[in-house]
Formats: sequence, structure tokens, C-alpha cells
Amino acid sequence: MRPKEKRSRLPIRINREPPPPILVPFTEVFKGFERVQAVRRVFGDDTEEIIGRLQIRLIPSRYMYMGVNDQDGNLAVGTHHLKHGDLNVLYLDIIHELFHVGQFMQDKEWFGKEHRRYLKTGFDTSLYYKSPIEIPAYKHAVDEAMRIGMARHEIVEYLKIGPVDPKVFAEFLESMELRPDMARSPAIKISVHIDRERSVPVFPFTDYFIGFEELPAVKALFGERAEDVLANLKIAFSPSTFGFISLNEEDGSLEVGMQYLEDGDERLIYMDIILCLNQLKRSPGRENAPDTDPQSFGENPVVIKSYQTAVTEARRVGTPDSKILRHLETLNFIMPPPVFERFIVNIGLKKR
Repeated sequence: MRPKEKRSRLPIRINREPPPPILVPFTEVFKGFERVQAVRRVFGDDTEEIIGRLQIRLIPSRYMYMGVNDQDGNLAVGTHHLKHGDLNVLYLDIIHELFHVGQFMQDKEWFGKEHRRYLKTGFDTSLYYKSPIEIPAYKHAVDEAMRIGMARHEIVEYLKIGPVDPKVFAEFLESMELRPDMARSPAIKISVHIDRERSVPVFPFTDYFIGFEELPAVKALFGERAEDVLANLKIAFSPSTFGFISLNEEDGSLEVGMQYLEDGDERLIYMDIILCLNQLKRSPGRENAPDTDPQSFGENPVVIKSYQTAVTEARRVGTPDSKILRHLETLNFIMPPPVFERFIVNIGLKKR
């Protein structure tokens, strides 16, 4: 019989009722796409109607790019990508995702099944590059990239998404008909407008996370300013199904997964808040924020020290190391395996 976990009573309260997701009309952020021939080839004479009713969820995460919600067919767009992404990349992402919208409209069940296939494996890029929904969507985007005059090496770089087996990627490039000797078309100005300044609504931190200003760990960070810091702290909600709370280094707000807030383990939520507050204290301002490069992020002293403190506090309130390790497995998305292994050791944990 397994011994029961020793659980300390948490000295804080969590409001687990996030506000409803906010949808924004596609045409308020992405203007002129209904006139693009690559889009009209997908929707035909119904282009204006479909684009007119399409909506987007703005996702406050620097690790979110774009995607289609396989439940309602609307788009999800990361605000960091929207603000900082290369214009050609943003444009092609929209062309790509609108092709997915067309697939969703044709066969919702098939699209959802194929969409979830590689997500269930932790976003296996080998499956992704062989996906029957991704290959035609990327071919559609590659054709448009060639039309607007992008060079082959630029298109290849656009197609790289995380680590992948070289053979799988080579086969994928072959399916894209990207030959080394292909001629480059004259550059064409993209005739659309993208509102890069769109942001998501923010809410008071203390409406959802109550009592943190009284914690010794928080007072050690901010001293007598703890109450004022948390009173002025804001949070933005993401409809992502991933369990996370993270710091938006650009404006100092916290990004909270709605589903995670609703049903996540309260001790892991507690640990994530402590982590974010440490990052907020140790790297104020974008100029001091940890680089998001996968290699340097996991070796950044600010990141390591913040996670060390969060792990110590999680243990103090009775969170087993095994549970902490499972929670941190999501960092595999942003770190190569060797970096992740060193990172786990550096923050005081052991892989079992």
C-alpha cells in the first residue's frame, strides 16, 4: 500500500472561475485577406462571407504562434508572434491556417482527429511533417511564398518547426517541390494590413490569487512593497489546454491557462505563481528578460535561480518531486533534451 502524500494546507486561496474567452473578428486584425487569390482558391465565392464570420482568440504567450481550434474552426493567434513576427511569416501563417479552416469546414471530425494525433504525442514533429492535413496546407503556403518572391532558403527556414529527423524533413521538402535549382520570382508587395498592436484584456492578480502578499517567500522578494506589487500586477487568460502560468516579460503581466486555473493541481499553481514572481523580481523589463532561445533559456542564471526557489517552495507545501518533474516536462517544448536534462539537475531535481 502506497503511503499517502503529506499535504500542507496552502496559506492562499485561488479563484478558479476565469472570465469567458474573448473572440475578436478576424477582419479587425487581418485586413484584406479576402482579396488574396490564395484565400479565394480555398473558399471560392463564399470567401467574403466566411472571412466575415471568422473569429480569433488572442493568446498571450510568447510560445504560441497560430493554429485552428478543432472545436469551432476559429483561429488562435499568439500576441507575441503577432507583434514581433516577420511580416512574411505572419502572412504565410494566415494563408496556411485559412487552408486549415477550409479543411475543418469540409470534414470537422477528420480534421480534429488528425489535428490531435501529433498533439497527443507531445507534438511529435515527425508525425507533424507527415500529417495529411499539414502537407497540403504547407504546400498551399509554399506556393504563395514562391509567388511573392521568397527565396528557397527563406521558405525552408519558414518550414522548420522544432527538432526533426533530417530524413523526415528532407521527404517533407520533396513533397513541397522545393528544388535546389528553383528560380526565384520577382518580389511582390503583400497587399494586406495586419494590426500588430492588438493585445488581450488584463485582470487584477488579486482577484484570482488571494493572500500571496502575506507569504514569507513573497515578502522576501519584495519586502514592504509586496502588497503594492501584487495589487498592481495584472493577469491575462489563455484558452490553451496546456497547464501553465508564465511571465510576460514585455509588460510584467502573468499569462494564465484557463483550463489550468479551473482544474489544475493547486500546489502546482502555487509553485508557478512563486516562479513567476521570482522571474518578475529578477528580470524586470524586456531588456533583462531571459532569451527565449531554447539553448540559452535553460542555462540562464535568472531562470535557474527562479526555478530553484519555486521547487523549494513547492516541496515546503508538500508537493512530491515526482509531481514537480511531470509538471516541468512541458519545458521539453522549448529546450533540446540535453539542455533539459542539465536544467533539471541544476534546479535540484533528479530524473527517475
